Amino acid sequence: MKTMYAVTHIPSDGPMKGMRRLTFANQGRNHCETREEAQAKLDLLKDQLKEKILGKDAETLEVRPVKCYDHGDAMGIYFDIADHYESSEE
Repeated sequence: MKTMYAVTHIPSDGPMKGMRRLTFANQGRNHCETREEAQAKLDLLKDQLKEKILGKDAETLEVRPVKCYDHGDAMGIYFDIADHYESSEE
């Protein structure tokens, strides 16, 4: 297991709306070795993601550390799961 860094966002619709998730497919090539590398990727792609894919959800883009298998794929695609369920019960 190793820690890598990935671009994440919070979708405003769909079955997992409101839950932070990986923005790109869960493949090692989409995760970065350093936070700085992931932030540079986000900075480079943010405008295109906003315009063509995420729309207003692009405002929630941020880099997060992600636990990965040794080959680089993340062990999960969602973040802050406990926080999501606690806030949805209110």
